Amino acid sequence: MIEFSMKRFFMIGLSLFFACILFIMLRSERESSEDLKIKGNSFIDGLKILHEKDGNAIWALTARKADFTEGENMVELSDVTVVFQKNGMRLYADKGIYDLFTRNFATEGKIRAEAEDYTITTALIDYEASSGKIKTEDSVKVEGKRFKVEGKGMTVDSEQKLRILKDVKATFYK
Repeated sequence: MIEFSMKRFFMIGLSLFFACILFIMLRSERESSEDLKIKGNSFIDGLKILHEKDGNAIWALTARKADFTEGENMVELSDVTVVFQKNGMRLYADKGIYDLFTRNFATEGKIRAEAEDYTITTALIDYEASSGKIKTEDSVKVEGKRFKVEGKGMTVDSEQKLRILKDVKATFYK
């Protein structure tokens, strides 16, 4: 009878030992996969976002690469091009950030916006999708065939009226 209890005790102990080992292995595997989710990134090559209002295209954003960080609503963009359908303006930027919830974006680095009659260069632009407003507090240069305007800070309202805020210098050519 003692021998049977000893075998039974040994088997129960051995079962508990293997159950603990299995539990520890599964727990460490789950923790490492959670670490990957927190630290891991996903990206898309060749992203295109089309913003429409009342069935009409307002702007189209393309990026060579879009980095998505899990748990965040911000997407980091590389080699950004934005085309505004209303006036045909094309904006080019090295980098940008797109907010998935508000649909606003900001660009940084060397920024060049080209329209039919003029070009705008600056280093940072914030675009608010809901209102269509663009703003920057950095230096701005607007050049056309017969003029050049430089200054600090710029706003563009929903009707595409551009306003340079301070330190404005204008040169007109014949």
